[in-house]
Amino acid sequence: MSFKARPKIHIQILFRISNLDNEAKRWIARLRLKKHPEGGHFRETYRSELVLKVRGNTERNIASAIYYMLEGKEFSAFHRVKSDEIWHHYAGGSLSLYVIKNGKISVLALGKADREYPQFTIEKDCWMAASIKSGSFCLIGCTVSPGFDFRDWELATRSQLTAEYPKHQRIIKSHTIV
Repeated sequence: MSFKARPKIHIQILFRISNLDNEAKRWIARLRLKKHPEGGHFRETYRSELVLKVRGNTERNIASAIYYMLEGKEFSAFHRVKSDEIWHHYAGGSLSLYVIKNGKISVLALGKADREYPQFTIEKDCWMAASIKSGSFCLIGCTVSPGFDFRDWELATRSQLTAEYPKHQRIIKSHTIV
């Protein structure tokens, strides 16, 4: 390969990265996504009109759904919900999902490549976080049942989780914002 060919390759690689960033921006605009408190962007797309009683007399919609996107170095900070969450991969690269259940952490790949899953369920009350594994962005959907309510959502603090799970300190530190 001659010296003159190297700059062309370098320019082509930068151009591809730039296009992916523009693609993420197009998705954010097209889907009208807003910033999410745990990181990333989202928009609710569905909320069932049917309501049920959970945990005593608390009323919740049967189900809800959102678009959710991470781009660049964004991550979904450790949080937990009092409902099951089903994550669906739609576009872009893949995500690493970190799930703490019974003191053990599992790392799962959400995506379309070999050894990745296009859909994964996170059980209620499990601590979970996510970050981009490959690509410059990842667009997913999240279906929650019973339906999502911010009163059932808890954002973890770094000190809280590291005290409870000290052997997972490295992942907790990189996936918490407070």
